[in-house]
Amino acid sequence: MLSKIRRFLNTPAVKIMFSFDYYMGFPSSHGFHSIDTMKFKKVRDRLLKEKIISRKHFRIPEMVSYEDMALVHTEEYIKSIQDPLKVARMLRIGAVDPWDSFILEYFRTVTGGTILAMECALKTGGTTFNLGGGFHHAYPDQAAGFCLINDVAIAIEKARIHHDIQRIMIIDLDYHQGECNLLFFQNNPEVFTFSMHATKWLELEKENNIDILLQHGISGTRYLKILQDNLLPEIASFEPQLVFYIAGADTYEHDTLCDLNISREDMLERNLLVWKTLQTENIPMVIVAGGGYGLESWKIYYDYLAAIIKGKKIDF
Repeated sequence: MLSKIRRFLNTPAVKIMFSFDYYMGFPSSHGFHSIDTMKFKKVRDRLLKEKIISRKHFRIPEMVSYEDMALVHTEEYIKSIQDPLKVARMLRIGAVDPWDSFILEYFRTVTGGTILAMECALKTGGTTFNLGGGFHHAYPDQAAGFCLINDVAIAIEKARIHHDIQRIMIIDLDYHQGECNLLFFQNNPEVFTFSMHATKWLELEKENNIDILLQHGISGTRYLKILQDNLLPEIASFEPQLVFYIAGADTYEHDTLCDLNISREDMLERNLLVWKTLQTENIPMVIVAGGGYGLESWKIYYDYLAAIIKGKKIDF
């Protein structure tokens, strides 16, 4: 693996979904000390400071409606998460203001960002990036893994129902298996789920599914080889009309919860491999953040956006 990655890419502007509610509404205590609540603001601010992007790149999402949430979540569950005390218990975050729904509003806004990213990607035929999202542990009737609303599943259902998209692929490269997307779409051959992860919570037979469990301590070279050998043939075979990429930064070797040997260079190589493959095939792509813990994860998203927006040279 090269110690330096230099990319000069001539690409159209990427639309970025972001709202200040993405970090203002995020719990910063009560057991979630490994979460950097400011990481996406850091990404935004650095990109603006270096003039890689301007404010015109951004789209501000609205909160997802309860009607759209019902495409995936049960009526009883939607009603229950409108109670801040119940949300606090579900997410195990301790005491909250019983009259303030800021946590629910955070998840609804980020989910709105994933939906808006989907709509922009289909409109432009290009790449969109939601600086948040990828809540792949949210079940239809319960929260898990600090995921309250399954934003990707909701956006997929809207794409299928309102835009008549018939072949959708989820590429999930988060450290943790996205078991809820696998479960929700287990009987739907129109949604292909591709996942490489170091923790596996569910074993399930599904048509159009690749589920790869990684060895702990895997090297970046081996990781990238597995990805290339398995992902590219599936994209060519399935021919998706739309892809959701959960670009988890928690596989990075300096992530506080990671035990893999995947460098910052490797992470960028991974992300660009996915992006370039889809660009070559002219497949609309929605990138969501997925997991990323500690004070280093923001750099992974920054590198990715800097590389694909203006072909910024990345020196490590």
